[in-house]
Amino acid sequence: MRRTMKLTMAALALVGSAGLHAQSAPRAATFDPAAFFTGRTVSQGTLSQIFSSTKETNVTTFGTLRAPGDMELDQQVTIGNEPTRQRTWRLRETAPGRFAGTITDAGPVSGSVSGNALTLTYTLDNNLNVHQVVTVNPGGQSAENVMRIRRFGITVARLTETIRRERS
Repeated sequence: MRRTMKLTMAALALVGSAGLHAQSAPRAATFDPAAFFTGRTVSQGTLSQIFSSTKETNVTTFGTLRAPGDMELDQQVTIGNEPTRQRTWRLRETAPGRFAGTITDAGPVSGSVSGNALTLTYTLDNNLNVHQVVTVNPGGQSAENVMRIRRFGITVARLTETIRRERS
């Protein structure tokens, strides 16, 4: 159970996701993950887990564009009072608006952009299924992240956070 919780928490720090329903705004801009995540972003949120108290989350991400459509995100993830962990994402645009990649503590990642939202799905090393939606806010300097983690179709954890780009 403790291993499951640790892996659950490790999943909860991406680039984090915004409501599972994209905000409806007139003519919302298309979300460009490479542009948004290149450089430094910080996020703060809450993790709610079944049979556990709610915990604060803090993530610092440094994104590097390796080639057009190919990005690497290095993260420092802190959940509650636990020690800070490192994780790395690699995401590559495989077709317009379609992404594939890896995370250090999960299986393959697949994703797609629709309007102002990036949807990501993957399975953690402990077979927890993750559905994550990152919705960029007007102005493009922040995004809302909502992540749902399921086991056997039952939601066992939910992360909500705000991700902010830091100006250089």
